[in-house]
Amino acid sequence: MIQQVVQYNANVSAEQRITISVEIEKPREELYQLFGHGDVVFVSKDVARHFGFNSASEAVKGFYSRVKPGAHLICAWAEEGADAMGPDGFFHSNAFPPKKLVDTLGAGDTFNAAVIFALDNGKSIQEALTFGCQIAGKKCGFQGYDGIV
Repeated sequence: MIQQVVQYNANVSAEQRITISVEIEKPREELYQLFGHGDVVFVSKDVARHFGFNSASEAVKGFYSRVKPGAHLICAWAEEGADAMGPDGFFHSNAFPPKKLVDTLGAGDTFNAAVIFALDNGKSIQEALTFGCQIAGKKCGFQGYDGIV
């Protein structure tokens, strides 16, 4: 599927190109090839730890050579917030924990979706990272997804 999007992107104007996002969530060898295919690459805390990184900052700095030129690499680290690295530098957002922690299931997917949403709506990588942390934090304050927006 990614190759079909790459072929499509090669034949359209920059405004019509589709942004490719990938997530390397589990420490599985076959997933690591995805690092080089995304315009926006999410790497999980679990994968980062598997490679010996002890923070999101270490992870994005350590993995950045694996992404394609111009890509952004993002790593969320739960209560520590999230970090990103791209052609325009290094970025950090603090976490935004809820007053009462209720349900963390799906917080990572919520973070990724919020970042993609923000980027798709013209926000900078810093703004997208912060928005992702805010929405993921909000999600952790209640059960499920009803009422997240």
